[in-house]
Amino acid sequence: MKKILQQNFAFLFPYFMFLLFAGTFLTIHSKAEAHLIINKFSSEFCDYFFYYITYLGDGIAVVIMVVLLCFVKFRYAILLTVSNIISSLITQLLKRTVFENIDRPTQFFGSSMHLKLVPWAETYIHNSFPSGHTTVAFTTFFCFALILENKLLKFFMFLIALTIGFSRVYLSQHFLNDVYAGSIIGVLISFVVFYFMERLGKVNWMEKSIVKLK
Repeated sequence: MKKILQQNFAFLFPYFMFLLFAGTFLTIHSKAEAHLIINKFSSEFCDYFFYYITYLGDGIAVVIMVVLLCFVKFRYAILLTVSNIISSLITQLLKRTVFENIDRPTQFFGSSMHLKLVPWAETYIHNSFPSGHTTVAFTTFFCFALILENKLLKFFMFLIALTIGFSRVYLSQHFLNDVYAGSIIGVLISFVVFYFMERLGKVNWMEKSIVKLK
C-alpha cells in the first residue's frame, strides 16, 4: 500500500491539497455562501468549456474508455469497470436514500437568488449529494493515474478530474460539498480496487488485450 501511495504522489499530493483548501473553504462558508462566491466568476469561454468537459464524467464516456482499454490490456479495463461500478453504486445509493431530500442549487435558491447559469445546459433540481459526475471523474482519472508511470501525466489526470468536478459547480448542477464527497468516493474506491488487483497478482488472460488474445 505504501508503494502505491509513493508511486502516485503526483496525483495524491495535489488531491490532498484540494481536500485541505476546499475543506477549509467549506468550514468558513456555508455551502450556499460558497456556491454564490464561485458563481460570481463566469465568461462565455468558460460556459462552453465547462459545458463540454463535464461530459467526461458521464457514463457513456467511461464505456468508451473501457472499450479502448480492452485494446491495451484487459486488466486496465477491468480496473476501470469495477471501480466505476462500485463507486457509482455507492454514490447513487447515498443520493436516493440517505440524502434523497438534498436539492441542487437551482432548486435550493429558487427565485430568491439570481444564479448565473449556462442557458443551454439542462439543470436538475434534486439528488444533489454526492455528485455522480465527480465520482465518475475521480474514479476514472485516478484509475488512469494508477496505470500510468509518468508523473507529469499522473498530475494531468488529477487536473482533468478536478476540472470536471469544478464544472458541476460552475454549471450550478452541484454544490462544492457534493463535489468534495464525490471525489473522495471515487479516489478511495479506485485505490481499494487497484490494491486488491495488485494483491491478486498477474492472471494470464488479464495481461492480454483484444489484439493479443493468443
